[in-house]
Amino acid sequence: MQNNFVRYAATLAIICLAASGLLSVVYNVTQPKIAAQAKMEEESALQDVYPGAARFEPVEDKGSVFYYKALNTSGDLLGYAFKAEKKGYSSTIVTMVGMDTKGIIQRIKILSQNETPGLGSRIEEVRQKETFWDVVLRKANISQKPRPWFQTQFESKSYKGLERNVETITGATISSLAVIVSVEEKAGKIMESVQDGR
Repeated sequence: MQNNFVRYAATLAIICLAASGLLSVVYNVTQPKIAAQAKMEEESALQDVYPGAARFEPVEDKGSVFYYKALNTSGDLLGYAFKAEKKGYSSTIVTMVGMDTKGIIQRIKILSQNETPGLGSRIEEVRQKETFWDVVLRKANISQKPRPWFQTQFESKSYKGLERNVETITGATISSLAVIVSVEEKAGKIMESVQDGR
């Protein structure tokens, strides 16, 4: 009986070692590809929130990117792009934001969220105005992808007072407030940092 127990324990230990070794190999092989994909997605999001910028220069704080300077082809400063994040109802919501030098929001884009489908996930909802017949009869411009209505509310608004000027989503107040507050807070920190010459 004791011999069986030892044999089972040894077999289980070998299986665990083999599985962990295999996981380690898979992680090491896929990690560079995952990092490269994440970098491409971030670069695409930067262009989405500040389409007029030719390049983005990272500004670091404590070893990580605090924000990006959005520069034109001549190297002149157009504004800033940054990530804002805050806990929503069921996940951390990460948003990319473009803001000019006066603190006016250009665009925002939700990068990641895992909110409740049909409720909190509505922060990425697109209102489709065109009907099927508009598309068939070519009355609709389907080459232009519509943007989420909640996110378009931020455009051309000062980061100060976003809570007053951006309408929260009925049934998804926590999720929409998480986006609003995170953008407001991070934008405030960046503007404060820029004014202090940091």
